[in-house]
Amino acid sequence: MGKRSRRPVSGRMVSASDLAQMGRCERLAVFEHRHGSQRTAQQQQARARGLVEHAQFYREGRAAVAQADRNGRCFIATCLFGEAWQTEVLRRFRDEALRPSVWGRQVIRLYYRGAPGICVVLRRWPALQVPMRVVLGAIATGLRWWSGLRGDGKCRR
Repeated sequence: MGKRSRRPVSGRMVSASDLAQMGRCERLAVFEHRHGSQRTAQQQQARARGLVEHAQFYREGRAAVAQADRNGRCFIATCLFGEAWQTEVLRRFRDEALRPSVWGRQVIRLYYRGAPGICVVLRRWPALQVPMRVVLGAIATGLRWWSGLRGDGKCRR
Protein backbone atom coordinates (compact mmCIF):
# COMPACT_ATOMS: atom_id res chain seq x y z
CA MET A 1 0.00 0.00 0.00
CA GLY A 2 1.46 3.35 -1.05
CA LYS A 3 2.00 6.39 1.10
CA ARG A 4 -0.86 8.90 1.07
CA SER A 5 -0.18 12.52 0.33
CA ARG A 6 -1.00 15.04 3.03
CA ARG A 7 -1.88 17.72 0.50
CA PRO A 8 -5.54 18.42 -0.12
CA VAL A 9 -6.92 17.71 -3.57
CA SER A 10 -6.72 21.42 -4.42
CA GLY A 11 -2.93 21.32 -3.93
CA ARG A 12 -3.04 23.92 -1.15
CA MET A 13 -1.59 23.19 2.30
CA VAL A 14 -3.97 23.51 5.24
CA SER A 15 -2.74 26.16 7.65
CA ALA A 16 -2.91 26.00 11.43
CA SER A 17 -5.49 28.80 11.32
CA ASP A 18 -7.67 26.70 9.03
CA LEU A 19 -7.41 23.76 11.40
CA ALA A 20 -8.35 25.93 14.37
CA GLN A 21 -11.26 27.32 12.40
CA MET A 22 -12.47 23.78 11.70
CA GLY A 23 -12.71 23.16 15.41
CA ARG A 24 -14.90 26.23 15.82
CA CYS A 25 -17.32 25.87 12.94
CA GLU A 26 -17.00 23.13 10.39
CA ARG A 27 -19.47 24.60 7.89
CA LEU A 28 -17.78 28.01 7.93
CA ALA A 29 -14.37 26.37 7.41
CA VAL A 30 -15.64 24.44 4.39
CA PHE A 31 -17.29 27.56 2.95
CA GLU A 32 -14.13 29.67 3.36
CA HIS A 33 -12.00 26.87 1.94
CA ARG A 34 -14.13 26.69 -1.19
CA HIS A 35 -14.89 30.38 -1.70
CA GLY A 36 -12.16 32.18 0.21
CA SER A 37 -12.61 34.44 3.19
CA GLN A 38 -13.16 38.15 3.07
CA ARG A 39 -11.07 39.86 5.70
CA THR A 40 -11.67 43.44 6.72
CA ALA A 41 -8.99 46.06 6.25
CA GLN A 42 -8.48 46.08 10.03
CA GLN A 43 -7.94 42.31 10.07
CA GLN A 44 -5.47 42.55 7.18
CA GLN A 45 -3.53 45.32 8.97
CA ALA A 46 -3.45 43.29 12.20
CA ARG A 47 -2.17 40.27 10.28
CA ALA A 48 0.53 42.36 8.60
CA ARG A 49 1.60 43.80 11.99
CA GLY A 50 1.72 40.29 13.42
CA LEU A 51 3.93 39.06 10.59
CA VAL A 52 6.31 42.00 11.10
CA GLU A 53 6.47 41.33 14.86
CA HIS A 54 7.15 37.63 14.29
CA ALA A 55 9.91 38.43 11.81
CA GLN A 56 11.50 40.91 14.23
CA PHE A 57 11.33 38.42 17.11
CA TYR A 58 12.98 35.80 14.89
CA ARG A 59 15.76 38.21 13.86
CA GLU A 60 16.40 39.20 17.49
CA GLY A 61 16.60 35.57 18.53
CA ARG A 62 19.02 34.74 15.74
CA ALA A 63 21.17 37.77 16.63
CA ALA A 64 21.26 36.73 20.30
CA VAL A 65 22.31 33.20 19.36
CA ALA A 66 24.98 34.55 17.01
CA GLN A 67 26.32 36.82 19.76
CA ALA A 68 26.46 33.93 22.22
CA ASP A 69 28.21 31.67 19.71
CA ARG A 70 31.04 34.06 18.92
CA ASN A 71 34.37 32.81 20.11
CA GLY A 72 36.98 34.99 21.77
CA ARG A 73 34.54 37.37 23.46
CA CYS A 74 35.13 37.86 27.14
CA PHE A 75 32.19 38.77 29.30
CA ILE A 76 32.56 40.38 32.69
CA ALA A 77 31.43 37.52 34.96
CA THR A 78 33.59 35.02 33.07
CA CYS A 79 36.49 37.47 33.16
CA LEU A 80 36.16 37.91 36.94
CA PHE A 81 35.02 34.49 38.19
CA GLY A 82 35.71 32.03 35.37
CA GLU A 83 33.12 29.23 35.20
CA ALA A 84 31.99 29.59 38.83
CA TRP A 85 28.48 29.52 40.31
CA GLN A 86 28.29 33.33 40.07
CA THR A 87 28.66 33.15 36.31
CA GLU A 88 25.99 30.46 36.07
CA VAL A 89 23.52 32.45 38.22
CA LEU A 90 24.04 35.58 36.12
CA ARG A 91 23.60 33.59 32.88
CA ARG A 92 20.37 32.05 34.17
CA PHE A 93 19.11 35.51 35.15
CA ARG A 94 19.89 36.71 31.63
CA ASP A 95 18.14 33.76 29.99
CA GLU A 96 15.12 33.45 32.28
CA ALA A 97 14.40 37.03 33.34
CA LEU A 98 15.82 39.35 30.68
CA ARG A 99 15.59 37.47 27.39
CA PRO A 100 11.77 36.98 27.35
CA SER A 101 11.00 40.73 27.37
CA VAL A 102 11.73 43.39 24.77
CA TRP A 103 13.43 45.73 27.24
CA GLY A 104 15.46 42.80 28.60
CA ARG A 105 16.75 42.02 25.12
CA GLN A 106 17.73 45.69 24.77
CA VAL A 107 19.68 45.44 28.04
CA ILE A 108 21.39 42.28 26.79
CA ARG A 109 22.24 43.98 23.49
CA LEU A 110 23.79 46.95 25.32
CA TYR A 111 25.70 44.59 27.58
CA TYR A 112 27.09 42.66 24.59
CA ARG A 113 28.31 45.94 23.10
CA GLY A 114 30.01 47.25 26.24
CA ALA A 115 31.23 44.13 28.05
CA PRO A 116 34.24 43.31 25.83
CA GLY A 117 35.65 46.81 26.40
CA ILE A 118 35.13 46.50 30.16
CA CYS A 119 36.96 43.16 30.11
CA VAL A 120 39.90 44.78 28.33
CA VAL A 121 40.06 47.46 31.04
CA LEU A 122 39.81 44.84 33.81
CA ARG A 123 42.65 42.80 32.29
CA ARG A 124 44.78 45.93 31.84
CA TRP A 125 44.25 47.14 35.44
CA PRO A 126 43.88 44.08 37.69
CA ALA A 127 43.36 46.29 40.78
CA LEU A 128 39.88 47.10 39.43
CA GLN A 129 38.96 43.42 39.43
CA VAL A 130 38.65 43.27 43.23
CA PRO A 131 35.89 45.89 43.61
CA MET A 132 34.12 44.61 40.50
CA ARG A 133 34.28 41.06 41.87
CA VAL A 134 32.76 42.26 45.16
CA VAL A 135 29.92 44.13 43.43
CA LEU A 136 29.15 41.41 40.89
CA GLY A 137 29.47 38.71 43.57
CA ALA A 138 26.92 40.55 45.74
CA ILE A 139 24.53 40.83 42.79
CA ALA A 140 24.96 37.11 42.01
CA THR A 141 24.39 36.21 45.67
CA GLY A 142 21.22 38.31 45.74
CA LEU A 143 19.94 36.73 42.52
CA ARG A 144 20.74 33.27 43.83
CA TRP A 145 18.83 33.94 47.04
CA TRP A 146 15.94 35.61 45.19
CA SER A 147 15.53 32.79 42.68
CA GLY A 148 16.00 30.01 45.25
CA LEU A 149 19.10 28.63 43.53
CA ARG A 150 21.79 26.81 45.44
CA GLY A 151 25.32 25.91 44.44
CA ASP A 152 24.21 22.83 42.53
CA GLY A 153 22.13 24.99 40.13
CA LYS A 154 18.79 23.42 41.10
CA CYS A 155 15.74 25.29 42.30
CA ARG A 156 14.59 24.89 45.88
CA ARG A 157 11.06 23.49 46.19
